[in-house]
Amino acid sequence: MKILVVGAGAMGSLFAGRLKTQTSEVFLYNRENSHVEKINQCGLTIIEQDNNKTVIPLTVVQEVSKDYDLVLVMLKTHATKAVLTQLKNSFSLQTLFVTMQNGLGNLEILAEIFPNNSLVAGTMGSGASVESDGQILHRGFGTNFVGQPTDKRAQEKLAEFVELLNHAGLETRLAEDVQTVIWNKLFVNLAYNSLTALTRLRNGDILNTVDGQNLLRSIVTEAIEIAEAEGIHVETETIIAKCIKMGQEQFPANKSSMLMDVLHKRKTEIDAINGAVANLGKKHGILTPYNDMITGIIKVIEANYSKQVD
Repeated sequence: MKILVVGAGAMGSLFAGRLKTQTSEVFLYNRENSHVEKINQCGLTIIEQDNNKTVIPLTVVQEVSKDYDLVLVMLKTHATKAVLTQLKNSFSLQTLFVTMQNGLGNLEILAEIFPNNSLVAGTMGSGASVESDGQILHRGFGTNFVGQPTDKRAQEKLAEFVELLNHAGLETRLAEDVQTVIWNKLFVNLAYNSLTALTRLRNGDILNTVDGQNLLRSIVTEAIEIAEAEGIHVETETIIAKCIKMGQEQFPANKSSMLMDVLHKRKTEIDAINGAVANLGKKHGILTPYNDMITGIIKVIEANYSKQVD
């Protein structure tokens, strides 16, 4: 199986590196930058929870061909349409596309660009951050989930892909109800991404105070009401308890992707996370004051990176 991972950020690098330990036909696609150059020159270094380091030879490409069996999309959500539209004629109709990106709306963007390909959405329970060029920290160890395509050939490709991930140490399961899984992952992203970006804290440190826990609860509770309006049925206290437990046990030391974006003065995924909840609130006539404010503050930060006081 020939696999292309699109997006060489922390998660794209983690998945590509781990997959490369199982099969030689794995490539990363990304524009050239210092992180990419380091990987091509020295390989990808993955630092595990016990601080052991693994160096994996990996190739990051800027050109793609039609012979990829599966494309794993790991781009920032705001870059998906622009990047994949540029590449849309580079893949065959037999290529299976899998998105495991944060937030809502990713599968719909893929369907717009590749209407005749098999498409699958999923979520990541894994977590990672870029420590330095060519080097990532693996700090999240939950289960990944992917939905199931209807096409039989695509099902066979996906089954092989899931098997590779599991053998690579990235626990992955097929999900019957992938939309519920996507919302469950969104609740976790809502709980930690924006709050860590605003406070400059690691995930687990959000929970150090009652104020932090209350903010998490308010943000997630609004989203649960929106999920119910969208036909996703969940139990509020169960979801909040799960979010808190994950922050305490699964990835307390992780630096969220949104925190890293703010620290490096990059555009964040706020529109696909808290912003998506706020927009759906307007659609359903449901007030979402916490998610509205969080989205607004992050956008103010993004718009004024050059004016920040050091």
